[in-house]
Parts: sequence; C-alpha cells; structure tokens
Amino acid sequence: MNILITGGAGFIGSNFVHYWIKKHPNDKIRVLDALTFAGNKANLNGVLRKIDFVEGDITSHDQVAASMKGIDTVVHFAAESHVDRSIFDPSRFWKTNVEGTQVLLEEALKAKVPRFHHVSTDEVYGELALDSKERFNEDTPYAPQPDNLYAISKAEADRVTREFYKQTGMFITISNCSNNYGPFQFPEKFIPILVTNLIDGYKAPVHGDGQHVRDWIHTSDHATAVDLILEKGKPGETYLVGSRNDVPNKYIAERIVNLYGKDDSWIKYVPDRHSNDRRYAIDSTRMIKELGWKPAITRENFDDGLKDTISWYKGHPEWWRPLLKRKAMIADGDQKVFAYVEIDRNLGKTKFIYKEQEEGKKDKLKSRMLGSDPNKVSLIVHKLKSHAWYKNSSKPIQKKVVDLVKIARTSGFVDDLANRPELMGTLKQNKIVKIEYSPDKFGIYGVAIWFEVENPQGETHVEGYYSWAMGVKSGAKLLVLIRHKDRITHLALTKEEKFPMGSVIYNLAGGFPRINESVFDLIHRKLEDDLGIDVKNGSVKLGEIIGLGRVMPDSGMTNNHPFLYALVLDLEDNIFPPIKMGEIYEGAGKLVLWPIERLQELVNKVDDSYFLSALARLTLSGVSDIKLGDKRVVWQKHQ
Repeated sequence: MNILITGGAGFIGSNFVHYWIKKHPNDKIRVLDALTFAGNKANLNGVLRKIDFVEGDITSHDQVAASMKGIDTVVHFAAESHVDRSIFDPSRFWKTNVEGTQVLLEEALKAKVPRFHHVSTDEVYGELALDSKERFNEDTPYAPQPDNLYAISKAEADRVTREFYKQTGMFITISNCSNNYGPFQFPEKFIPILVTNLIDGYKAPVHGDGQHVRDWIHTSDHATAVDLILEKGKPGETYLVGSRNDVPNKYIAERIVNLYGKDDSWIKYVPDRHSNDRRYAIDSTRMIKELGWKPAITRENFDDGLKDTISWYKGHPEWWRPLLKRKAMIADGDQKVFAYVEIDRNLGKTKFIYKEQEEGKKDKLKSRMLGSDPNKVSLIVHKLKSHAWYKNSSKPIQKKVVDLVKIARTSGFVDDLANRPELMGTLKQNKIVKIEYSPDKFGIYGVAIWFEVENPQGETHVEGYYSWAMGVKSGAKLLVLIRHKDRITHLALTKEEKFPMGSVIYNLAGGFPRINESVFDLIHRKLEDDLGIDVKNGSVKLGEIIGLGRVMPDSGMTNNHPFLYALVLDLEDNIFPPIKMGEIYEGAGKLVLWPIERLQELVNKVDDSYFLSALARLTLSGVSDIKLGDKRVVWQKHQ
C-alpha cells in the first residue's frame, strides 16, 4: 500500500505513522504536514528515513496534487486544533479544516486515489448532560458549541466529506474519535500539562469543579481502529471510536498525581475555561460488532495507559521542554506577527502576549484570508441546495439567497443559514417565504428571513430569523480598560444616541470587520473610529488583548454572536487631561472614561448585554489577572 497521511507530524497523526510502520513495514508512507503550531517534525524522529516527508499545506491544490502521486490510500488527520488561537484567527481554522478537506478530496479524485479516510472528533456532537447515561453514536445529530470554532469547522468538514461521497461514489469513510492521550501530545493539553507540571514541581491544574467528563482513548487504540476501518469499513459510513472510558477530569488528575507518587494536595483547582462542555461519551458498538475492533486499554486498565504516558514524558524531557516555549503566532491583516499565544502552566490555559510591531517585522504568516473566495462561495451554495427548505422555496427567493452569498458582508450570514438543519427543535422548516436585506447604499447592516414552519401536529406558521450582515463568525465588541501609571483607572466607552431606543446610551466600541480585515486591524480601527484613540501614534500603547468568548444578545430573534475582547491601553501623561481617580471624563466625541471606583453606578446605567457579559466574564472567569470592582484594583503582570 502507498499511503498518504496528512497531519502526520501532529500528535495523533505521528502516533499513527509509528503504528503503521510497525504493523505494515512493507508499505510506503508519505506524510504531508504544514508544521504549524502543533506540528512537530521531532515527533517522527527515528522513522524519518523510512517515510517520504513533505512539508506542505493541504489548502494548496498544487502541493496536494504533487503529494497524491502514486498514492492509493489517504488518511486525513490534518487540522487546526489550537482553540485559543481560533479566537484571534478564525479564518485560518475554516480555511484549513474545511477548505483543506475539500482540496484533498478533489485532488484525490483527480489522482484516482481509491481510498480516503477522514478523521474527525466527538466535539461535533456538542455536549451531553452530566448526569445522563447517554452516549454519542452514529445517529446523534451534530450540535457543536457556537463558541468552539474547532468543533464547528470539523462538523463542516464532515459534511463536505459526506457530500463528496454522495456526488462521486469515491470510497470514503469517516471516524469521530474521543479524547486521545499518549506520547507526543502537545504539553498544553490536559494530561500532558498535569504530568509535565508535576515533573517540574508545579501543581496539577484542574479547571472549574473538575466534574467535566471526557472519554479517553490511547492513541495506539485509535490507530488500530483506523486500520480496521481502512480494511473492513463500508463506503460512506461513519464510525465512532471510543474506549467507554468516560471519567471526570478530577479523577484523571487524582490518578496521575497518585501514580506519580504525590498526594491530592498537588492538585490545583483553577477558574474554568470558557464554553467548557460538561460531558462527552462515545458508543463504539458499530466498530466493535461490525468491524471486530477491541481497544487494548479501557476503563478497567486505564491506570496502565496513564503509567505508560507518565513514563514517556519522564523519559523524553528533551522533546517536551522546547514545546513549552513555543508560541502560536497571531498575524494582522498584512500577515505580520503582532502577538503570540503561549502556555500558562499555573492555570493550565494559554495566554495572549502582545508583541511590539517593530519586533515582529521579520515574522510573517502565509495569507489564508477567506474574503470572497470562489471556493467558499461554491461550498455555501452547495450546502443550500442540499436543504429541502431551500428546494421548496420559490425561484426568486432562491436567487435572492444565492445573491447574498456573493456579497462579502452577507456571505457569513448565508453560511450560517446553510448550516441550519431541516428541523429546529420540534419545528420543521418547510420553505423561505420572504427575505429583506439592506442594500449597501444605505450603509446599514441587516438581513431578515422568514420561514414557513410546521409543528408536529401539521400546523404551519411563519417564524423570523434576523441577523447583522456578517453572521455569527465575525464581529467584535471591545471592553477597553485604561491603565495609567501601573493602575487600571477607567473603562473607555462610547456615549451616543440610539434611534431604536430614543435615548442616549453607553456602549462598547466594536463592530464588523472589513473584507479580509484581521482581528488586530479591526481593533485598531474601532478604537480610533469609535473612541478617537489612535494606538499607532505612540501616545497610547495596546498592552494586552484578552479573549472573552462570544455572546448572543437575543437568541430568540437573531444569530448575532460577536466575539468579546478586553483590551488594556497604557496612557502617557499627555494624552488626556490629568486623570483623577473617581472622576468621569467625557471627550470631544463619543468617548467616555468611566472610573473603576464607580463601576456599580455604571452597571446600573447600562443595559447592553455585550458590556455586561464582557464585564462578568472578565471579573469571574479567571481568564486574566484583572479584577474589577475593587478600589485598589491594579494590573498584575504575568510572572
């Protein structure tokens, strides 16, 4: 067999490469990997001379086509999976995970590759109730968290793969796997950070109450499952892979600490991660009954798997120590690196580190912005045409929807629309009966679509679906904190008239990005446009950007779901009149500086959900060292 393994320098992919060489020594292996943040060529040390390694990008038709030559089997592991990075670079996730999968499928078809297997995740199914005994199976509907761009992009990649099979009849299979553990796992992940922290004398961090449940499978068992699917799997089928080893994170931490030879006092409970699903669990009955798969490490001998993993990390510090210093690069619109995401070992999370622009000129990322990419447009239109509610709509309505796909600022909305299933709760979507869109000449963002829906009793009525033009994948609101002389003194907001309310309100800066505008450039522009603050003139310095997740202001009417960010701005003495603690400052434009000491008064004035959500998440989630509402509040720099 001549096998192409995409993402073969990543955690799961590299373990699969090691497995395949050992199990099938006569096969020829080619690895295609872009060596991005989590890719590590050192994962393949010892076998590099036995494989054909290609450093390349799965979104490049030319590079993929060259890699397909002579191949008869593709196993597709490659994906962007660094979730915290997706907060600042969502287009990269979509480009790699969705469009990269499409490119691989197209080039495999052109090269007449007879076998293609796509590896996915259980995160596409959303979460299960913590107190339930339910498990994901092949019939579970997809329901990824809107905040988890990794899960959303993987769900879309799965859909693209299934549609490609239906169109072409190519021999394609899919597997959705539970949480992997074992050698070569990047040290920011849960089990590796517990182990490596203990090795270096740090406490083992556990998020929240520690009751979040994950279904753990050793990478060696995952490899045997994929091998069996390649051998016995049926075309077009999906197989769920898990070891029925769903246990709370608290239990994992306790076992690792105890197996390491320490007591439970070495466990440190830290604030929970944002949008941390409560429970995943997989039912692998199809794998077991139809393919005869049997995992070697299950709940009964889980300690053996953990012991082996602890031993591996103890024995390979030269592999993981350099990775603790590795930084995921965040680029601006010109693809110049302006910041990094790196590991905070005390909190078991990643943190955002702002980088001086002049230092970052030498660092540049390959552009992967989506914009009005024709491949993106065709993907959205194809999804629309797969829906019964679209087919049942009138021709003028269909044309109007497709026209919105081609408009840069509304394509995101239609993409969200195309991801809607036929059934929303108990209501079946029969057809679209009306669309309204504000033309560009009015400068107003707004799209509204009305569906005819049918309840289980067969009764029909009309439901509205409204959005800002960019859809849920774009937009940002900024909670701006002013730091002066090493002290957080004020919040920076706008004060403006709002026509729908007929009153003056306090509001956060922010809005929608322009075509191909990065988060970094959006922040710069909105600070200047909304607050009159120019962070490029040297008088104000952008000291920190903190991701606070996303929020939906009215889930009953709209799909608006912008990102929230907290920004720390360092002010020089001469940028504003002397700032006094406790005083409100109103600028010439819309700018208002509100003192931290009077935060309660501001909260009582503001009913904007973005502001209140950002404030609550900043102060309660533990995502940063900033604590508001205390008269003695200061900014504590990361040690």
